Amino acid sequence: MRRAFAVMTLAALCLSLTGYGGQSWLPEGRELENMVLMRTLGVDRAEEGVMVTAASAEQSGGEQPAVVYSHSAGTVSAACLAMQSRGSAYIFYGHVGQLLAGEELAAAGLEEALGYVERDIEMRLDTEFYVVRGGNASDAITALSKSGTSASERLESMAEDAGLMAASMPRTVRELLSDTARCGATFAPALTLTGKEGDYDLAADGYALLKDSTLIGFADGDAALGINLLLGRVEADVVECPTKEGTAALRVVGAETKISPNFEKGALTGLTVECAVDANVAQGPKNMDLEHSTEEQRALEAALAGIERDRIAAALTLLQTLNADCLDLCRKAGMSAPWRWAALQEQWGEAFSDLPIRVEVTAGIRRGYDVK
Repeated sequence: MRRAFAVMTLAALCLSLTGYGGQSWLPEGRELENMVLMRTLGVDRAEEGVMVTAASAEQSGGEQPAVVYSHSAGTVSAACLAMQSRGSAYIFYGHVGQLLAGEELAAAGLEEALGYVERDIEMRLDTEFYVVRGGNASDAITALSKSGTSASERLESMAEDAGLMAASMPRTVRELLSDTARCGATFAPALTLTGKEGDYDLAADGYALLKDSTLIGFADGDAALGINLLLGRVEADVVECPTKEGTAALRVVGAETKISPNFEKGALTGLTVECAVDANVAQGPKNMDLEHSTEEQRALEAALAGIERDRIAAALTLLQTLNADCLDLCRKAGMSAPWRWAALQEQWGEAFSDLPIRVEVTAGIRRGYDVK
């Protein structure tokens, strides 16, 4: 009897999925040639609520410009649905790989925009997220299209070359949502629209710092470089260090950071940040000879360690000033001292902004190219 009931239930489920006997639970099938595959989505603040801009990649192998549509509505969902009335093709958002938010929207709050990606049946959580610094997402997407390229292709290229940019790294919606749920803060790469009409481009511009899904500031220069060092995401940063003979260019190819909490009688009294940096000599003065001069190599390593220490300190100072643990430092400190986890969690929120942090950096130069 139970087996017969199970078979009948399964049959009814299959019928409902295929559309017999009622409405299908699956999206309606569509022919690819009757669809426009959107690759980039931009969300900005508008009087109605939000303005959403959707753009495809270049069409017909680059022979035709990207398709760009915009619409304003009270919600992202409503704006995306309203754009279906544009043209005869079905607009498909399942291929969206990048979500851009204008700075004004980010400052007002990103809960609705990020929530749309999380809940919509076509969107993906591995969509990369960016904040357009000093401008709107719509302007950035449209300007690139008019310049003969597409935002998706430019951002995909930037993501592939992220290892070459020591002050930027791609971040997904999944990572932002996970960080925010765990520690209340996160960060995302920032972009700036550069160039002039007909020749616009997007450039990496540090990081946008978010607390409770709201923009609270930006990390620039040394602070942005320090974030990558703290996360060990450094693959090809070139640092110029002075020597007795001139200036040496060191290519930083790796960084490993450990964060440890300091306790006294059960009270959290500080953090110790230890970072080991690996570098190669890319270029040096004519008379520099690291192969035979241990003293010269040690001096160069000390100079590099000092520069990287200042960058890490700049990042930590910024986070403490904003009182936002955007890098999930609490969890990283807890991993090095799990027996202190309960006390660390209990005290972290009140202590973080004024917590003394000692930064220790060691640098090792492994090999050289243009030196003896």
